[in-house]
Amino acid sequence: HSSLGSLVRRRNVKGRRARHVVPHAVIGLPALPLPAAAAAAAASASAPLMLTGGGSGPTVLADIVHAAGLDDVVQSLVVATTSMTADGETETVVAAIVTFMAIAAVASSSSSVTNSQKSESGMDEWASLAASEGVAEPNVLKVYDPSTSLEYFSRRPVTLLKRAWRSGVLLGALSFNLWLDNKLRRRPEDGEVDNAEKKRNETDAKRAAQLVDILIKLGPTYVKLGQVLSSRQDLLPPPYIERLRTLQDSVPPFDDAIARRIVNDQLGPSNVEGLRISDSPLASASLGQVYKGELDGKQVAVKVQRPGALVAVSLDVCIIRAFGPTIYKISDKDGNLDSQALIDEWGRRFIDELDYGLEARNGEAFAAAMRARTDELGQVVTAPAVVPNACTRRVLTTEWVDGCRLDESDADDVPRLCAVALSAYLCMLLDTNLLHVDPHPGNLLRTTDGRLCILDWGLVTDVTPQQSDAILQFIAHLVSQDYGKVDRDLVTMGFVAPEKMAALNDEGLTNAIATLFSALAAGGGAAGFRKSLDLPDEDELKELRKELVKIKDKEKRKEAFIAATGGEGSKVAQLSRDLEDVQKRYGNVFTIPSYFGYILRAFSVLEGIGLASDPSYSIANECYPFVARRLLTDRSEGTRKALEQLLYGADGPNATLSAERVQELGKAFETYTTTVVPPTRYRVATTSSGLPAGVREALKIALAPEGGPLQDILLREVVRITAAVTSDTLERAATAAFLPLGALGFQAPMMNWKTPRDDAALAAVSELQRIFDVGGGGGGGISAVDPMAVDPMAVSLLDPAAFEAALKSLPSEALVRELVELGPELLPGAQAASLRLAAATLDEAARR
Repeated sequence: HSSLGSLVRRRNVKGRRARHVVPHAVIGLPALPLPAAAAAAAASASAPLMLTGGGSGPTVLADIVHAAGLDDVVQSLVVATTSMTADGETETVVAAIVTFMAIAAVASSSSSVTNSQKSESGMDEWASLAASEGVAEPNVLKVYDPSTSLEYFSRRPVTLLKRAWRSGVLLGALSFNLWLDNKLRRRPEDGEVDNAEKKRNETDAKRAAQLVDILIKLGPTYVKLGQVLSSRQDLLPPPYIERLRTLQDSVPPFDDAIARRIVNDQLGPSNVEGLRISDSPLASASLGQVYKGELDGKQVAVKVQRPGALVAVSLDVCIIRAFGPTIYKISDKDGNLDSQALIDEWGRRFIDELDYGLEARNGEAFAAAMRARTDELGQVVTAPAVVPNACTRRVLTTEWVDGCRLDESDADDVPRLCAVALSAYLCMLLDTNLLHVDPHPGNLLRTTDGRLCILDWGLVTDVTPQQSDAILQFIAHLVSQDYGKVDRDLVTMGFVAPEKMAALNDEGLTNAIATLFSALAAGGGAAGFRKSLDLPDEDELKELRKELVKIKDKEKRKEAFIAATGGEGSKVAQLSRDLEDVQKRYGNVFTIPSYFGYILRAFSVLEGIGLASDPSYSIANECYPFVARRLLTDRSEGTRKALEQLLYGADGPNATLSAERVQELGKAFETYTTTVVPPTRYRVATTSSGLPAGVREALKIALAPEGGPLQDILLREVVRITAAVTSDTLERAATAAFLPLGALGFQAPMMNWKTPRDDAALAAVSELQRIFDVGGGGGGGISAVDPMAVDPMAVSLLDPAAFEAALKSLPSEALVRELVELGPELLPGAQAASLRLAAATLDEAARR
């Protein structure tokens, strides 16, 4: 009674009960253990299962079930049902369930068979959506308009309902199997059974294969989802990641004859004449497949769009937009997320991705932006050059780039190129304002000459300058652990609804934001987040969930969870209290602005790539090197304020410079400069004993003729320190001049030349000396250091060994040579800076 080989009751024409057996050979499913009686009956049976009411028109269930891809589901249903019912009722329940699944299969069997036949003739099931309309691409769908899409598919209700039904059946089948795996303990925990890990991996591999098969059947929308998941090793078990990675460039291709016909139709006879492409595609992804070709004697890559992709994508977006907001409101009644705006933004970008002409322009714009950069990032990152006369809406031709996928390369500079990739995406986000949002490993190529080439520029999103400035300040506050300002950044970026602004003054919300973002910034993905909050590891959490499920009362369940995660004094308990209090007072405070959805997607994938090579990877900290350079070079007002708040605090330049923040900023800048090095200089840069690359770049920025934020801060601090030292010296001299009066019994006057800001400036210099070990002593501040200790001549007279050490610390010949070579380049800026310094000094003197 544990499989489809069990006895199924039915009544014959005369009303008498009869028993018929379903042989596994007929159904086509693997045999499962049967009770002895049932096994004997199955062995003697030879007739297929009939599900007719009175024997008229028998139907073989196997074909229907298999056509719908529900073999595994039906088998699992029977197993589950058998374990839940008494023997006397099993047969009836099984019959009912199998009948239901058969009806579900019949509903989709016709389209499945049709799609199978089209696949054999070179037409995949996505293309059938277009073929059924009789047109290659409906013009009304080429530009995203939700009302137009709804009107288009409303006139085709059968297409709409079939798609919705098929998606529900396939995804429901997977969900049911995952639920059943848990109920039947097919993913046992370590210690429960022998070889628990092996059994888990076997189950995961089976489900991963089923998932990938379903995503491919459902088409480009779902394949895109699989591509995103394929980069998140911290969220999914290894068997899933291994399978999902095939969706990056190994999706089953469509027929080559159709691809050639599309190329001929799109390019026309004149352009096709000199084009030769390979017999089969070298890669096949969600929306198209790529051929290697030759045009006018040069090697090229030719990408051809899948037939029917526009209709398939438009249909999915239309269905999701129709049901998504309603489902969200049901699942989160108090939510203030504008789910419809998010879906529209996603749909708009997805439809744009199907325009290869737009993709060509996006790639060219990025390449031009890289060539125009003043730093060396543009020499390390590139995009394939476009062949304009061989590009249309459905065919894209670019230069052929020799290289290897970044995640498959065994070159020793791959970790550096991963950091370069993050810098490139930050450059798009904060500088070029056009962000590539499909950075899965299949689109990141290490070229044979050691550069990073970013492929597939179809899926991009625009970022306004105002949004870029807000994100820059947010990142600066995050990496500097200045969480008190993060809540204001979230407002500026649009994460707080206008009517919820009052919540930002709540201390509980400020504490919660600080706790959450400090945990996120710690790195390590989901595991690192749990660790930062002192939560149990993944296995312990699974065991805890099993215990909590048994507790029906919500409050008692929460108390049990807090008790198991550290008690009332734990981070989790405090966070829970803060968030509950804010929720009671203001409801849901945060939302996700529509423009940010794709930004989250891109950087989530990049974080997944980083976590694959380093389990403790922190994308927030890895962003700092690029942010440091941007802060020190960008002369915009927003960036200047972000830099001043980072180095001085909330009061800006009126406060004291933070020596610790200066050190962090300097290290981050040095990291960026040494990472973003052209391949021709990479080996030399890592072994040179001359001027460090970071110092060279800093000198160029600090002495730029047009000035900049770094020069402004340096001049300001030089003037402040000079004034402070002068005041300190005068005060000491005046005090010393009146010392004889004290010896004669007179009261020496108090000389207060220094101001509190002078004391703060001297303290900052002392801290900088300690951090950077100026003079090798790491001692106190300027006023506390003995002048003899920093006088080389005095040292030489008192200690010959110290003199020898001082000689060794003199600049090397290579260093002096580089400084001399830099001289002519730095001279104009040095002259301009000296004039600004003189003016600032006069201003300070006049103020005093």
